[in-house]
Amino acid sequence: MLEVSELLKKVRLIEIVANRAVNDFFSGQYKSVFRGRGMEFSEVREYQAGDDIRSIDWNVTARAGKPFIKRFIEERELTILFLIDISASGIFGTHRSKIDTAIEVAATLMFSALKNNDKVGLVTFADQVINYYRPRKGKSNVLHLIRELLVIEPVAEQTDLRVVLDYVNRVQKRRAVIFMLSDFIVPGIVNDSQGEFSSGFAKLDKDNFDKGNFDGLNLFNGEESDSIAAIRSGIGMSVRERHDSFLNFHSSPNLQSTSTNKTTKKHSVQERAISIASRKHDVVAMRLFDLREKEFPNVGFITIEDAETGELVELDTANSAVRELLKKEQQAGEERINETLRRCRVDQMGIETSHDYLTDLLRFFKRRENRY
Repeated sequence: MLEVSELLKKVRLIEIVANRAVNDFFSGQYKSVFRGRGMEFSEVREYQAGDDIRSIDWNVTARAGKPFIKRFIEERELTILFLIDISASGIFGTHRSKIDTAIEVAATLMFSALKNNDKVGLVTFADQVINYYRPRKGKSNVLHLIRELLVIEPVAEQTDLRVVLDYVNRVQKRRAVIFMLSDFIVPGIVNDSQGEFSSGFAKLDKDNFDKGNFDGLNLFNGEESDSIAAIRSGIGMSVRERHDSFLNFHSSPNLQSTSTNKTTKKHSVQERAISIASRKHDVVAMRLFDLREKEFPNVGFITIEDAETGELVELDTANSAVRELLKKEQQAGEERINETLRRCRVDQMGIETSHDYLTDLLRFFKRRENRY
């Protein structure tokens, strides 16, 4: 937990950086891209001389027996809601973590909204909604939200978009602009390719065994888990025993069928939630990623821990075939995320943790402005 003095310094630093970005980079961009709802109904009143006859409400006029018109007011105010994924996968990052990047991006957009006199709200979530701060106006509200983000403790649970989007649809009745900041590592979307990934490793394992390359046989769990409980950690097993056990596990048709059914169901549930939210609100998906997730370095034998499940996996990254398979899995997951968001008609942009996110935001604003 940050000390109060340190927290205030960080808030002030973020305020300075975000304000500078808003003034130097986004002047006019935010306002032109995210517009209000236009003309909003205000009241029905009796027709007066000089009123535009096109405004006559014929239904009310017919019931009352005398002319009435509809009056509208121009609605410029926006409600901006930030949905920030604080699951433990966000702690990863080589330059800065995905969660830190999300906080900086959110702060910049919050100050843009503040300059436009919009309401700003926040939802933090993982497998459930952690905190909800209803949309309010004013600088004190924005600074309060940033302070809350800076003391966030990541939650070691998997992300569930359905839960948070269902919640937002219940509490946010009026149309809002929703920024979803997440790595979108969501069971049922990214993990649809898990069966193919496991099969790929099983094939790689068999090929290495057949060629006598036993160094490639080092994908096994370091803890008890559902996925590789059948083979334990391989301790006490010969190379052939561990290899046979691994292949038997991944070649089980019952396990593969059950896994496929579960991920397909989760996928449809997650996608349906995103689609419903995008029809009710203006949803923008900001996908956070790190370059090391796209391309694994050759660092020899390493043990990887899943921050959300605690699962340990040992890999020989010196094996080029292992690195290639990891790269393909990452690409498959990224494509699946993009396809899902496109089908749901959600605007999306990628934000790389070590890249200048201001450039990414400016490019996104210009692209969206040209489209609309």
